[in-house]
Amino acid sequence: MPDAKPKQRIIRALRCNSDIAGAVSLPPVGSRQGAQLLQWLDQSGLALQFLNFFDTRTADMGLNDAWRNVLEERRTRNTIRLQDMLEEFRRLNEAFRAAGVTATTLKGFSLVPDFCADPSLRHQTDFDFLVKPGEVDAAAEVLRSHGYSTSNLSYSGESFFSTPLHRVPSRTDDLYAIQHHRQVDLHVSLTESSPWLHLDFPRAGEVAAVPMNLSVINFFALPLETRFLAQILHAFRHSFRSWLRLSWLLEIGRCMDLHRENDALWARLLEETGNTLLMKRIFAFTLALTRRLFDPEIPNLLATWAAEGMTPTMRVWLEHFSEGWALAEWPGSLSNLFLAPEFIADSRLRNEYLMSRLIPKRERLTIESRNANDSKRPFLWRIQRWKYVAHRAGVHMGDLARLPLEQLRWQRALGSARSGLHQAHS
Repeated sequence: MPDAKPKQRIIRALRCNSDIAGAVSLPPVGSRQGAQLLQWLDQSGLALQFLNFFDTRTADMGLNDAWRNVLEERRTRNTIRLQDMLEEFRRLNEAFRAAGVTATTLKGFSLVPDFCADPSLRHQTDFDFLVKPGEVDAAAEVLRSHGYSTSNLSYSGESFFSTPLHRVPSRTDDLYAIQHHRQVDLHVSLTESSPWLHLDFPRAGEVAAVPMNLSVINFFALPLETRFLAQILHAFRHSFRSWLRLSWLLEIGRCMDLHRENDALWARLLEETGNTLLMKRIFAFTLALTRRLFDPEIPNLLATWAAEGMTPTMRVWLEHFSEGWALAEWPGSLSNLFLAPEFIADSRLRNEYLMSRLIPKRERLTIESRNANDSKRPFLWRIQRWKYVAHRAGVHMGDLARLPLEQLRWQRALGSARSGLHQAHS
């Protein structure tokens, strides 16, 4: 298993009260450990943020030339990729407007500047648009006229559109290269409920849209409080699947820091979020994980409300398991399974969730969105896909093998916490 110490040094450098000392002592880029760390930086979304951190400092300490060069090459490629994606973003927004469709941007470019100072610091893979259920057909027609297609158009959930795949994908593809094919996710609600977590949220017709502008591109986005809510739910939903990009938590922390004193904003957020125990626990978990890793200050109003969702079990997991889980290589770690009872009260649904994590279905192992039958794919595509599946399966089997020891650690941590609580009250 890769050494976690270099990752920890990078995380400490990116904290609000940064500790730069360890971050300049990274393994050589050309070494196996250096290559693994670079891959983790790419997958976590932190590579460009890490480079930007040093660019904005005046301290004498800095990255060595090899690390700076390899990260600057990524930034250069990502800048070209960004311009290409911005042009497609402009084209789609203009087409939606021409068709009379109100398409609200979710995530992506709508996160600038409140969550991310500059779009060049983000790595984006697709476009997400929120539309009214009654405009799904019109939005789908716009996408089809621009070369996108879907195998399953949904009027109640998420629809995945993509352009034709003309190149065989691989898990070793350059994340910063111009896209070989594009994807648009069409939504009719702020978040998609899973089979195990049912979140009751307004549909698109009930959600306000505000005008935004980025690089002279005009588009609609959610109000800031709704964007924050959507980011919390997005991060949590991915964490519940076993893994999340740490850059999402870094961005949540930035938004809290920028608007810490804006009590009116956080009051609007809490009014929109509701007062359910499940939502409080989702916020408590996501905010506590963000604070533990990047140390942003949580606004008082939000912290007080979310604290009502924190449980002793969650505290134990955050203390003993959260960092190891968060720093795990993609596709993640099974150790957050121990928190399932905190979020899924129904034992039948909880067992279904646990089984889905322990024995993932075939569609969870796909290398890309499939709009055609596999038998119609080129033979080389199928070879790459099975290489990808074999890699995912190998990582998963290793995680399964470690799970009994993690379970033992978990039981000991729980026991120690209960013993300490008993002694405190005796």
